[in-house]
Amino acid sequence: MTHADIRTLDKSRAKHVWDVAEYCRRTGIHEAEEKRLIKVLGKYASRHELQMNIVRPQSRVR
Repeated sequence: MTHADIRTLDKSRAKHVWDVAEYCRRTGIHEAEEKRLIKVLGKYASRHELQMNIVRPQSRVR
């Protein structure tokens, strides 16, 4: 692993990373789904990864 000088990093390419458990609590995702997401993604993930892997129950609208 190499170390990088923080002053030389390009901040425009930085990604915001969420704690999966905190994201689930903030968005009201069920605890069972939270555990599944942690298994799939790990403890930290980007918002996009979280949104693409959340399984929401289908609503029956007719």
